[in-house]
Amino acid sequence: MNGKFLGNLGLSIVILALVAFGVMKVSASSGVEDLLLPEIKVSDSTQELLHSVSLARAAVNVQGLDHQVEAIFGIENTGEHDIKNVSILCTLFDSKNKEQGRDKWVVYDTVKAHARDFFTFADKRFISASVVRSDCQIVDLEQVTPPAITVHRSSAAHGGGHGHAVPAHESGHGAAH
Repeated sequence: MNGKFLGNLGLSIVILALVAFGVMKVSASSGVEDLLLPEIKVSDSTQELLHSVSLARAAVNVQGLDHQVEAIFGIENTGEHDIKNVSILCTLFDSKNKEQGRDKWVVYDTVKAHARDFFTFADKRFISASVVRSDCQIVDLEQVTPPAITVHRSSAAHGGGHGHAVPAHESGHGAAH
């Protein structure tokens, strides 16, 4: 037995273990669809903010065979803080109510506190033309936080117009002027 034989034997054992794991995973699930489309989970930090943020409107329309998709989302923020980077995951269904897949959109704009904004996306995506209904939910978002530093522009009386970065928490500096 040389090193090459032992290496091939070890590699074969690893491959066999991976195949066995895959077979167990497929047989334990209720089908291949559950493996390809797992349950949707929302992060804990997002879950805390979702009590004040909701989808006021969600619609996904496929425009014929050219895969042109129009998605419209209305996001309502009843909370005290602005939010941004809202990820929306839509499960898509055909006329027989069979799931046709999922697609995700991200609203990078800021939705101000106590506001409702509407966002429209129009782009080509490989979504089945048989999609007639969508079920959408917010799966991730971020609270807008103040910047760690702000630029304070000094006046000519203070020695010139050069700006310098100052941490926002220092009193007197970094406050909005």
